[in-house]
Amino acid sequence: MQSFPKIDSPALMTFMSILFLTVGGSPAPILTAIQSLRPDRTIFICSSGPRGSLSQITGEGNPCEIRRGAEVVDRQPNIPTQLGMGTRFNADTDLVLLDNPDDLAECYRLIAAKINAIQRESPGGELYADYTGGTKTMSLSLAMSALDYGVSLYLTTNATRENLFRVERGQSTERAPTTLLTVERALNQDLPRLLQDFNYSGAIATLQALLQSLELPADQKRHIRQQRDLCAGFDAWDRFDHLAAWDLLSMHLDRKHPHALALKRVLTSRQAIDPNFTAPTTLPGHGYELVEDLLLNAQRRAHQQRYDDAVGRLYRALELLAQIRLKQHYDLETGDLDVTKLPEFLRETYVADRNPRTGKIQIPLWKSYLLLSQLLDDPLGRHFQPQANRLQDALHVRNQSLLAHGFTPVTNRDYQNSGQVIQTFIETALDALIPGKQRSPLPQFPTDFGSQ
Repeated sequence: MQSFPKIDSPALMTFMSILFLTVGGSPAPILTAIQSLRPDRTIFICSSGPRGSLSQITGEGNPCEIRRGAEVVDRQPNIPTQLGMGTRFNADTDLVLLDNPDDLAECYRLIAAKINAIQRESPGGELYADYTGGTKTMSLSLAMSALDYGVSLYLTTNATRENLFRVERGQSTERAPTTLLTVERALNQDLPRLLQDFNYSGAIATLQALLQSLELPADQKRHIRQQRDLCAGFDAWDRFDHLAAWDLLSMHLDRKHPHALALKRVLTSRQAIDPNFTAPTTLPGHGYELVEDLLLNAQRRAHQQRYDDAVGRLYRALELLAQIRLKQHYDLETGDLDVTKLPEFLRETYVADRNPRTGKIQIPLWKSYLLLSQLLDDPLGRHFQPQANRLQDALHVRNQSLLAHGFTPVTNRDYQNSGQVIQTFIETALDALIPGKQRSPLPQFPTDFGSQ
């Protein structure tokens, strides 16, 4: 019988490395894997039942059969006994029993649950998985679970595996090459799903993990960096950090790319209304691009079912629409209204809004629209007047939100009703304000980067 050196087995220890093994009909590859990787703890994945592989781990006497073809040529003690594992093996905690080793869904569920539990128990532990033994379904389930949970995969084999009587000198446990598979899954499965949900922070984390954890060819590394930078650019844009967005996207997008052109127009629109902002590049448009940017942002938040955020952005878009109109056509600032620029019959009305602390006349959203409706023949004012009541009802939902003045969460139904009233009002107002030839709505963020 092949002899194996004893493994030290202190009663109390901190598990730093944990090996998951599928156990099949032969003990040899299991013994080789444990001797090669020398884990602090081993989790055996076995089939149960009278003909299952559990007996190789917990069976009495000499349950491990060594076969040559159909002939049993030797019998040996169970694997923990052969390795002298002692207290380093606990049958209550270190076994995953599979009643049906050919049921893929069941095998995956139980193995993945155990990996997840061990990762939570030992957050600093290093996990390995050797999928050599067991049924094909058991091996596949362990390999899938390991890939899904970031566990290093190993395979015990040799080029000329002619007998199982003893561990051949050519037999060894080697790291399974999973880099290309990991990259392929991340780029072609995980990344598209994240982009479909506009989850740029998740996409950045996925791509950064590839760069930090894998040794990649230079061309693949460049491609992943480019994807990461594009995600970071759209993430910055999504957070209204337009300067950072331009810095990142301009490195990778052709200057005539639809989103590069759109961002230039947003930068220009923001510079016209924000006195503290200087655009790094400009592309004149109709001036309301910042309003359109907020509408698209609201749509992304609604897609993510973040309805309070979506309605908050619609509110700001509505407010900004009036601010830009007053600034662009009347040189009036809602945060510091110069009443001398108003028709004389309106001046007294707005003097009452002077802030006694700052001395400035500041008017909120609703008064901004009332002012526009009082200015002679202003198209936004005319658009507002017949819809004022519906708009006021829609704003009530936002005002009851915890993000405004109340405690009531905005639901999908609220968004579909009241939110759409605000969005439709803004979109139709933009149609009325912008000449047809200049009306070129901004594109929504991409859900894939194509060949960029």
